[in-house]
Amino acid sequence: MLIHESKKGCVLDNFKLINRDEIINFISSHNGLLELIEKAYPLLKSYFPKYSYCLLYSIDPEIINLEHIMLFINGDEKVYDEDCLRLKELENEIEKLKVSNCNVKPLLLVDI
Repeated sequence: MLIHESKKGCVLDNFKLINRDEIINFISSHNGLLELIEKAYPLLKSYFPKYSYCLLYSIDPEIINLEHIMLFINGDEKVYDEDCLRLKELENEIEKLKVSNCNVKPLLLVDI
């Protein structure tokens, strides 16, 4: 699915996009990444329903050509340890998702 293809809106509308143009360009150039985000979003809502989320396109400054999308869960410091445990469960669930291109999974990193 293309980013602007859906009549009912895009899953990206559920996130604050920190660097919008870079995010869209990166997702557009990696077939299956939008599908992964779409399938991960219901899991995200299930594990962290009360929080907001943002996406950030990021380039690793130490490793050439290492780039990815960071999905940040805007959590609560008071329950950080509990959230970290749920985050590990969420990451395991995302890893199990069936997507058309499993090579895109390392391109989506999730953090609190």
